[in-house]
This record gives sequence, C-alpha cells and structure tokens, in this order.
Amino acid sequence: MKKIAKWTKSWEWPQDITDNVEALLKEGQTLNICAGNNRLGDVKIDLDPKNQAILKMDMRNLDFDDETFDNVIIDPPWKLGYYQRFKPFYEAFRVTKKGGYIFYNANWIPHSDHATLINVYVRRDSHWGNVSVISHFRRDEE
Repeated sequence: MKKIAKWTKSWEWPQDITDNVEALLKEGQTLNICAGNNRLGDVKIDLDPKNQAILKMDMRNLDFDDETFDNVIIDPPWKLGYYQRFKPFYEAFRVTKKGGYIFYNANWIPHSDHATLINVYVRRDSHWGNVSVISHFRRDEE
C-alpha cells in the first residue's frame, strides 16, 4: 500500500511549504508570529514557546515598534472566532515596514485597506487533509 500521509511534528510546517514561503521573502529581517518549530524568521514568537530561541509573546499585543520588520509570517490558531481574527492581523501589519510582506496562514483571508493581496496559495499537507490559505500581502506605501 502506498503511503500518502507524512508524519509531521505538531507546530511545524512541512519542508516544502517552508521552502516555498522562504523563497518569497524579501531581503531583510523577518518576524515569525506563532512560530512553533518553524525555522523561518530572524525573530520568532509564540504564546507557548517550544524552545529558548522563541520569545514568549501574545500575537494580539506585539512588543515591537511600528514598521520594524521587512517580512512577517503569521500562522494563528485556526479556531479563532470571527471577531478575534482582526487584532492579530492588524498587529502583524503594524510591525511590517511599508513595502514589506505579510504571509498569513489560516482558513480565512484577512483584509486591510492599506495592504495589497499579492497572491493566495492553497496549502494541503496530505490527500483528503484539510487545507489552509497562505495569503501574501504587501503593506502599501500609503
């Protein structure tokens, strides 16, 4: 019988997804929010850090100045209620430099009047598995 699913550690993206996002990053500093064990990012934060290299921080209240990062990757919990979805995206937007990129992995697509949706990638880790959408935004220069 052909093996169709991969055994993947929790809190970690599959290698091909990680590689594809990495290839899209702008040069510069990258923040990874809800980083889990993902290797991407110069600065990584999580509410439940899996190692000492990851800072403990709430995605809804980032302790960074405005426009600090060239790229922000965010993979929030997927069971957020509708009204809980806004703040994490707007915090990611706030800390992204003008012209910088935001990569948002969820089962919804966020919106801002001050960001351009560049592309949408559908992520599927296995046959018959759930999908998510990685939305690639550029923060507008305003």
